[in-house]
Amino acid sequence: MFALAQWLKTTPLPEFALWVGTTPLSALVDTNWWIAEVVQTIHILTLAAVFASVLMVNLRIIQLAGTGRNLKQTVARYAPWVWWGLLVLLTTGFLLIVGEPARELLNPCFWTKMVLVVIAALIALWFQGAVGRHADQWELTSHGTAAIRLGAAAVIVLWLVIMALGRWIAYAPT
Repeated sequence: MFALAQWLKTTPLPEFALWVGTTPLSALVDTNWWIAEVVQTIHILTLAAVFASVLMVNLRIIQLAGTGRNLKQTVARYAPWVWWGLLVLLTTGFLLIVGEPARELLNPCFWTKMVLVVIAALIALWFQGAVGRHADQWELTSHGTAAIRLGAAAVIVLWLVIMALGRWIAYAPT
């Protein structure tokens, strides 16, 4: 992480962060303490909804929850929460960045988190398409295949890491 922090300082990001900090939107967020608090609360609650949805789908794959529905029904129920949640996270995240651009844009935890969010979104997109095309192949016996169960567990861990990195943004040196 230290190497990434050093590298970030050699890019145009410090100047860009300073510029963002001079915009009227940044001043609005910075001078009205409640805006950042409300936006951060919405961001965290939305993250909880997205993670809960991801968790339910993956626990269904592992067959630890939701076994009363088939996988296609489970995905249909929770996928909108993931996609709409990601849209809200993008919007609130943008406002959080504008409020404190240097803290976010020069932070290695922030960039690591962003890369992992893109990976998680791509996995969700692939998975949703795969279930739509081959739902019967995703239905496991009570034992299931180790690879599918391991993949589902890895997605849960991926989201846990994303959440931890989001929290560490406040404490990582920039």
